[in-house]
Amino acid sequence: MTVTVVEDGDAVHVVGITVGGSQALFMKINTFGEDAFLETLINACAAWESMHGVLPQR
Repeated sequence: MTVTVVEDGDAVHVVGITVGGSQALFMKINTFGEDAFLETLINACAAWESMHGVLPQR
């Protein structure tokens, strides 16, 4: 997973992009690993917000 965090004034933008291998030719069927990575990122952001508070967004 690639994670990018950018501070823009008072706002912090977090982007997570998962790229996983799949056996499918036309459509991804097995996205379990990608979902687990994204869930980890969501939990990390929630933990940070609970410790530091939510930053105002524009």
